Amino acid sequence: MKKSIQGMSLLEVLVTLLIGTLVAAAALQILLTSTLNYNIQKSMSELQDNGNFGLSYIIRDLKLANLDANQAVINDRNNYGGIVLTSRSSYAGLTENELAVQSMNFPSHLKNNSDLNLVSRTGIHTSTVGKSDQLVIQYRAYEPDTFDCEGNKIEQEEINQGTFIVQRYFLRKDGEAYALACDAGRYQALLAIPASGITGLGDNGQIIIRRVDHFKFLLGIKENDKDEYSYLSVEDYMGEGNKLTKDADPRPRIMSIQLAILSRGYEPMNSNETIRTKFNIFNEEVEIKDDDKKYLREVITQTVALRNGYGLMEEL
Repeated sequence: MKKSIQGMSLLEVLVTLLIGTLVAAAALQILLTSTLNYNIQKSMSELQDNGNFGLSYIIRDLKLANLDANQAVINDRNNYGGIVLTSRSSYAGLTENELAVQSMNFPSHLKNNSDLNLVSRTGIHTSTVGKSDQLVIQYRAYEPDTFDCEGNKIEQEEINQGTFIVQRYFLRKDGEAYALACDAGRYQALLAIPASGITGLGDNGQIIIRRVDHFKFLLGIKENDKDEYSYLSVEDYMGEGNKLTKDADPRPRIMSIQLAILSRGYEPMNSNETIRTKFNIFNEEVEIKDDDKKYLREVITQTVALRNGYGLMEEL
């Protein structure tokens, strides 16, 4: 007897295909969501590690600022002051003899590589959100076989000559992005004939932190005649142009410094994702400009006490 064999009806085939398509679509959606979450977490981890490790490297050197300056005080006039705000270019219309008896952070005999575009300034470099700051520190070399931020070795002979290390932190282009770089120089303070310039300062430097969209810092100051503390930008502290007046009193002492970077992730995110473009940096809102690709970004801040500037408290 012949057995009849029945196949699936057209309706059953369509239902089966639909169910299979839905299952495949659900699996694909889970895969895409997992991949997106992984990329977000990876980008967030990378930008945090990049920013935190880079800032830690900078902070290590910042703690040396003002080492072996003329006084254990940091302000706009202390010779060899740890936060470099002024130089001979800060004075206008003075003769060489008049400059020689005035006080400033870079000593007056430094005629080369000491102009005002090589001291700490507010908003003099471009960034993704506008103008970025420049921080310049100096300290006396204290140990042989150590290195400045560009990897240049410090020799014992340089220590014997009273060599001061100058380090300039600033943003510069790195391909299509920005990076926080450090430019190092040095000069000798104990030579029979004083050094006339800072060797090595003023070039592109070495990159410390990649993918930094903005760099900003504030000076933590204490009023000289009262226990009042505040944080100011260099421009608010010094006024426009970092100028000095002959025989004037020093500005309030600097006790600490706050640093902030706007760190950017490595991989662009999905174009459908909503990504922040506005950020708050020291109570100032900044907005990313001309960003064709979407990147994760995060503001990373650190506050550093300048211990080498805590002396002479009883005199204030």
